Amino acid sequence: MYVLHHTLPYIILGMPELSKYDITIDCSKQKICQNGKILNKSQNDKSHSNDKNKQNISLHISECKQINSHCSQTTEDQVNLPQSVTENKCELRKEVKDIIKNFDSVFSKDKYDVGALRVEPQRIVLNSDLPVSLRPYRTSPVEEQEIKSQVEKLLQAGLIKESNSPYSSPVTLAFKRDEGKKTRLCIDFRKLNALCKSDSEPLPLMDSLLDKLSKAKIFSSLDLASGYWHVPIHPKDTEKLTFCTNFGLYEWCRLPFGIKVAPAIFNRLIRRILTKYKIDFACNYFDDIIVYSSSELEHWKHLKTIFEICEKENIKLKLSKCVFAQTKISFLGYEIEQGKVSPNNANIETIKKLQPPTNVKELQRFLGSVNVYNKFIPQYAKLRYPLNQLLKKDVKFNWTNECQDAFDKLKETLTTKPVLNLYNPDVTCHVFVDASQKSVGAVLKQPDASDVLHPIAYHSRTLRDYEKNYSITELECLAIVDALDKFYYYLHGQKFVIHTDHAALVWLKNVKNLRGRGYSAGH
Repeated sequence: MYVLHHTLPYIILGMPELSKYDITIDCSKQKICQNGKILNKSQNDKSHSNDKNKQNISLHISECKQINSHCSQTTEDQVNLPQSVTENKCELRKEVKDIIKNFDSVFSKDKYDVGALRVEPQRIVLNSDLPVSLRPYRTSPVEEQEIKSQVEKLLQAGLIKESNSPYSSPVTLAFKRDEGKKTRLCIDFRKLNALCKSDSEPLPLMDSLLDKLSKAKIFSSLDLASGYWHVPIHPKDTEKLTFCTNFGLYEWCRLPFGIKVAPAIFNRLIRRILTKYKIDFACNYFDDIIVYSSSELEHWKHLKTIFEICEKENIKLKLSKCVFAQTKISFLGYEIEQGKVSPNNANIETIKKLQPPTNVKELQRFLGSVNVYNKFIPQYAKLRYPLNQLLKKDVKFNWTNECQDAFDKLKETLTTKPVLNLYNPDVTCHVFVDASQKSVGAVLKQPDASDVLHPIAYHSRTLRDYEKNYSITELECLAIVDALDKFYYYLHGQKFVIHTDHAALVWLKNVKNLRGRGYSAGH
């Protein structure tokens, strides 16, 4: 039985749980008993039935669109588990419930229940001592009421405080993309950001993160609750983060969204925490943490370790966005599944619905969406070549049949759900290269347990103007050089095999006096 605190209206859970724990509801006396002992007595709830026979009691759940999120999330049915689990399903469900129950303090109860990292307060360094001071934006009465409501909650949570700072940035409201009509309080920090000193913290490379997951079979995705709000700001710098409303000034005591250096500061702190505990089974991309394991039993140990770290470092997780023990998981716009990676379904559906562009800006948006997944597309540069011509300066936008064919082929390639294997450093790589008068390309492959080669990544690019003068042999050689450069991170220090359909390239191995481009390629 789960006790649901602060839920309106009240909720009664059904017969299976009531029978399991020998719980009796006496509606006439408004009592709930377990083994004859009164658990709860309500003076407010009205009886739904006068039938005293507990086997015939009709239990009702009142219509309720919004139930306390933390309570509903901790119920068994809200926990996502691998579909492959069969005979151990009940045991594994219990394992997840036990972990959540034992680490209840790790999960945020609401939006404003956030942790505070046990780190030194962070500094916000500006290039000028001249304060940025702007007037508040004009808002409607409805908007102002919503701003007041959110400001009051932020004050109660200790995330902001009243201010008399010389700095001020205006506030506005934005709709949350994933929560319908709910709004988010946003601060327009553009003027302040222009004065912020840059932070050189390197951001995570997505391909490097994906490579870490090549041998994993079970995944969990953890999402920090309002991640940036975990970061305390140095008292000397809180005044710089002041925002203005029509009813006063308030300054942030925690790192707010919208500050130029916020991503770098936050990512550095989370990275250092994982490094501090020598974690090699989890990685983060800002506030998303992926826990990966080679077996289910190992995964529960890994999750427990991560939750213990969250307790020690005062990190709060948003349970509604956490996914546990999956054999397939979405991460960074990709679907990851036991050594394989494919484009995210939602992103592919978006690309699928795109109409042929009618101007350069629309074409740039299309190519930007497709380019994210260029490593999934064989001969990508060759396919998009006609579209590239429309991007050239002083070229009139003329959508020809050739452009339409290129557009359709690019969409078709992605919407057929291409799948790549994740790189395995313990397996020999095979590099296949090809060249044409317009582009060079390559594909990196590795064999599976049955010695069948599977693609790891595709690469291609259009030729530069001076490269168009190369002979076909030189172009084939260029394709090899280009592939080795592109796949350097996979091939360096490893034995690998190069495959080419141009037999003339064997002369590179035997010629004694290489000159010019041949010398560069041979070395």
